[in-house]
Amino acid sequence: MSLRSRRPSLLGGLLWTVLGLVFLLRNFSIGPDFWRIVVRYWPILLILLGLGKVIDYYRQREGVALRFGEVFGLLLLIVFGAVASKVTSSPGVRDLISEFPFHIRGNTVRIGEWPGNSYSFDEESTYAVAGATPLRIESSYGAVSVSPGSDKEIRVRLRKVVFHDEEARAKEIAGEVKLAGGPLGAAESNAFLVKTNRDSLASKAYRFRTDMEVSVPKKCSLEVRNAFGEVRVSNLDGKLDLQTTHKALDVRDCTGEIRISNRYADSVVMNIIGKVNLDARGRVTVETVKGDVEVRNEYSATEIRDVDGAVTATTTESSIVIDKVTKPVVIDARGSQVTVQNVAAALKVTSSHRRVKISDADSSVTLDTRYGGVELSNIKGNVEMTSNSDRVNADDLLGSLKARGTGTSFRINTVAGPVEIATTHKEVIVNDFSASSKVTVTNEYGDVTLASGNLPKGDIAVHNRNGEIALFLPEESAFQIEARTRDGRIDSNFPGLEPAEAGGERGRLQGRVRTGGPKIVLETEYSNIHVRTRESEPANRISKPRPSRAPKDLREYSRRSSN
Repeated sequence: MSLRSRRPSLLGGLLWTVLGLVFLLRNFSIGPDFWRIVVRYWPILLILLGLGKVIDYYRQREGVALRFGEVFGLLLLIVFGAVASKVTSSPGVRDLISEFPFHIRGNTVRIGEWPGNSYSFDEESTYAVAGATPLRIESSYGAVSVSPGSDKEIRVRLRKVVFHDEEARAKEIAGEVKLAGGPLGAAESNAFLVKTNRDSLASKAYRFRTDMEVSVPKKCSLEVRNAFGEVRVSNLDGKLDLQTTHKALDVRDCTGEIRISNRYADSVVMNIIGKVNLDARGRVTVETVKGDVEVRNEYSATEIRDVDGAVTATTTESSIVIDKVTKPVVIDARGSQVTVQNVAAALKVTSSHRRVKISDADSSVTLDTRYGGVELSNIKGNVEMTSNSDRVNADDLLGSLKARGTGTSFRINTVAGPVEIATTHKEVIVNDFSASSKVTVTNEYGDVTLASGNLPKGDIAVHNRNGEIALFLPEESAFQIEARTRDGRIDSNFPGLEPAEAGGERGRLQGRVRTGGPKIVLETEYSNIHVRTRESEPANRISKPRPSRAPKDLREYSRRSSN
């Protein structure tokens, strides 16, 4: 190998230089907390490694080798990054990271704050307005708190926190920070504007924070535009349009349409009468709302409880909880864990890669899930789902079940309506299905087990390929049956129902039990078919009329057939 082909990566050298500089500055307590940042952005190192190899390829022109040490280091990086990301995905740790605190000269400083001494100064102003005048508040680097006051005026208390080593100089700076208020005119819907003169002081590089406490007419429309500061609004009756970043936003006990935008901090909305529209990237809590709720969130937990209205929620890579909603619910939760309970109207869920748990639903449930687990219980309406590589467990379905799956396993206990399941490569177990409802199961390369303690009155059809079929019915059942398998065996312990061989290759069972009744069709290839009475099994293997999970006999046959 030539000397030119052994030249190290230029990008690698630059990367190590930058990392060394970051660690050196941290030793002097300067700069951001490196470890809090690296747990979120560690995949960038993989991107840089790939770019380095691309650059090496064009520099060397003789191919690029991946050495053992690089492979070992790459594996360690991936393991470390995956573990760190999993640990920091917990809500408490993630909230700490979202603050991104900086450490300078031994002091902890967050966005909107500065190190050193600080001094506070207050200023109050009052503006006369008509009760119906819309209000706009503009702020940054400080909290805004709004509550009801007089119907004829706006009262503002401004607290100026100035960061400076000398109190006298801090007082001079505070004197230059002033409130500005006045009407915006017809072009801005005749709104009254309250803000500070921070923009005019930007060139002076002052370090200060301005917190506003504002009292307004109770029935005014309010618009707040803030950044790096909290927003708190309570007890207002009017349209609200609120926006902030990096700090908490809290709205309580208000009446009217509410529109909220927040980034990187918590949003809390409680005791609202009116429509709520919330766009966030931070923890969201919505509770006790009489009106429709629409929430869009990313990478943080969402909780929506006690809503007398419709709910539409979109979330990504996190978790969502919906509890007690009276009108239709639509959830799009890519890469998120979903928990829904106590919903009175139709529910539609789209999710992937995480667990979905739905309980106590009074109406229909529609699911589109991928690569996760689905748990259903006490569903009073019909269930319709499309699934890919999931594990579906359902108990107490009082309506019908229609499911289309690819690589999805189904374990269904107690279903009152018709059952239609189609899947591949995984087992299907349906236990305690309704006597009067039709059951249709289609599978490939997976076993199918059906059991009922009720006398069958609806048709049963199972079409399988390369998987066993087991059917358990009461001994006193009456039905007509046609069962076929190729290169497999059929066994039955129902009196008078004897399997026969056809052509030496195809097992076949056809006949009538007692007076006949519903038609049962069982078909498979290269596997066996079992038709058995439930009473023939030991007592400890027979389920109760409404079991909480599949009885032991079904699991035993599933295990034996898979072996």
